[in-house]
Amino acid sequence: RPARLLQEAQVSAAVKPTPAGAALQALYDVLDFCLQLREPEEDKVWSRIVDKLSVALDCEAATYYSYLPSKKQLLPRYAIGPHAGDLKGTPVDIRTGLCGWVAQHREPLLIEDVYQDDRFLREVDQVTGFKTRDCLCVPLFDRLELAGVIQLLNKRVGAFAPEDLKLVEAACRIPALVLRVIKLEATVDKVTARNASIIENLGGGFMAVDTHGRLILCNPAARRILKLAPDMPLNVPAEQALKHVSKVSDILVDTLAARKTVKRQEFEWTYRAETRLLGYSTILIQDPKGEITGAGITFQDITQLKK
Repeated sequence: RPARLLQEAQVSAAVKPTPAGAALQALYDVLDFCLQLREPEEDKVWSRIVDKLSVALDCEAATYYSYLPSKKQLLPRYAIGPHAGDLKGTPVDIRTGLCGWVAQHREPLLIEDVYQDDRFLREVDQVTGFKTRDCLCVPLFDRLELAGVIQLLNKRVGAFAPEDLKLVEAACRIPALVLRVIKLEATVDKVTARNASIIENLGGGFMAVDTHGRLILCNPAARRILKLAPDMPLNVPAEQALKHVSKVSDILVDTLAARKTVKRQEFEWTYRAETRLLGYSTILIQDPKGEITGAGITFQDITQLKK
């Protein structure tokens, strides 16, 4: 029993988790940094995360690698510690080394003595002159796709503990999610701007309502054809916005209720003692999952064409 107690004491002395206060502060710092992000600059983001984690865990060296799927390689983008410059621009095959194992298996590693692990590349220490003792390494993901790897080396007090691994994994999930959201928002903004440009420049009129019958789109041609005010508000019930052309409001609401569209229909509209003939078609607006999110109508004034 004394021998076992001595062994447990030695292990306890060798592996010391980062104090809870420091770990919590690191997460606060990461969260605060991520809340200020506006651009999906991955190298900049992960470089800052490496800085914050290396301070929180008090380690001697750390590296952020981005993953090159076409070449099955990890490329060091940012490194701190002795001989960090020696790593710059030198790709790592994912079939070699500790980081390569993490990239290949998409799993983290926590190693107290790297020289006792056959996966460790001793040649790297021989070339750089840096003596690696312990290692904490985690994969970075963009949803289910590997985006890179972060490696932390040589905790100054003791060795990396399982609690340290939990901290690093949690701290890396936050920016990964934020980067994903920023990328999606940028894509949505581009698509929205493109679609808005197309709708705005249509020669014919286009109007749309949401599932509650509120008018959400009305392009300049629609305002011109239907004699609507340039500042007519949106996000109001269609029947309220289109009082003097209730037929259009009725068509939109009926399309939404029946979930059926029509093509090349016509109706007469009299406004200020002048009768006009409008040709129209309707559409159902769906989200990527196929759910109905609204209804639309395209139309033109075909009065002159019928004469």
